[in-house]
Amino acid sequence: MAFYRKMLTFKTEKIYDFIDVTDEIEETVKYSEMENGIVSVNTLHNTAALILQEADETIHHDMQHSLERLFPASEKHEHDYEGQLNATAHLKSNFLGSFVTIPLTGGKLELGTWQRVFFVELFEPRTRKIVVTIAGE
Repeated sequence: MAFYRKMLTFKTEKIYDFIDVTDEIEETVKYSEMENGIVSVNTLHNTAALILQEADETIHHDMQHSLERLFPASEKHEHDYEGQLNATAHLKSNFLGSFVTIPLTGGKLELGTWQRVFFVELFEPRTRKIVVTIAGE
């Protein structure tokens, strides 16, 4: 079994920035020259998430509103020394998850018809990194 790893860096513009990183992951898979295996994508941040979702802004807005209801910034949190937005960003990240794992078959990501990989900014604009690791052959 072989392994390939690549770090991807990008900038977010706002809280609830949904950045479609699918094309960059597919490009990484192509460059790795692997045909079959597993692709793991991890965010290196505690105030962001990775999700599989449609490229439809309406579902992104629905998710934003749902997260605000579940984790309101107006609520008092113990982890408030960096502010309430930071505290809620940590909670949202734990709720949504910090990684996705996708099967790799025939050199292609095995995603559903409408599935895309999104990086979700849950705090404030900044430079972010994700790691793509491919294990396969």
